[in-house]
Amino acid sequence: MCASPFRTLLALCLTSATVAGCTPATEPAPAPPAAAAAASPAAPTAHISRATQLQAFLTERYGKPARLSGNWRGPWTQDGQARPTDWHICAEQPVVSGDGWQQLVAVCGELVDASHADPGTIDFYVLRPNTERFEVAAELTGSSYGSSGFPGSVSIVRAGSDFYGFRVESGWYGQGTSLESQSLILPGPTGLVDTGSVRSHIDNTAAYDCNDPEQEEDCRTHMFTVNFALRFDDRDRSARTWPLLIEESGSDCGGKQVRLEHRFTLDPTTWAYRFPESLQRESCQ
Repeated sequence: MCASPFRTLLALCLTSATVAGCTPATEPAPAPPAAAAAASPAAPTAHISRATQLQAFLTERYGKPARLSGNWRGPWTQDGQARPTDWHICAEQPVVSGDGWQQLVAVCGELVDASHADPGTIDFYVLRPNTERFEVAAELTGSSYGSSGFPGSVSIVRAGSDFYGFRVESGWYGQGTSLESQSLILPGPTGLVDTGSVRSHIDNTAAYDCNDPEQEEDCRTHMFTVNFALRFDDRDRSARTWPLLIEESGSDCGGKQVRLEHRFTLDPTTWAYRFPESLQRESCQ
């Protein structure tokens, strides 16, 4: 019986399970799908947020007390002396750079128990994102700005098609006079560069009391209040760097009205703006 053809054998085995040696034949199992045979892809790398990377950078540079919001206490070494300083992030922004992006961040330091003549300090960084952390693309640290221990305020500026930097505004106030300045920190050939400083505002209106009718005319001839508004000429949006414009306006000594526009370009040799003394003055012209 076992010598019978396959189909006859299979029929007999199905009807008589007790027949010795007649185990029903089975067809080969189908091959597994190609997708199952292929190795499973590697799990994607976990995304690390910009905030996490920035916090890690701060901790690396300023120690464990550093944080994204609020102040932390740490030293600032000035003229070889470590002085207690309250630090905080005073400006930060991601910006487009070529086909990628960069992180700009400024960290301000305010001196504790400062005198009127003491400046504050600001550290400037351009950071490049890596897989898990920020790398420093450019930096300028330990710079002094402001007075009475305060460094002033910082903002991010766009100075070209994908050319970004920092604007610092700080001031000195005394004896009824206000002298406020603005500085531009921009990327240079070898790193961040302080490209120069001009006034943003000057006045001495608090230095004079012109309420006495007998002295009012003479008093007002010595008063001045002038603003210097800074902006970039972005009419050619594709230009690598944009011309810098400063609009001077206000009232000069003797009540003379002032309205002037000044135009500057970065000097390719010094990588600085050639500002005239008139834009750095402390009084009327």
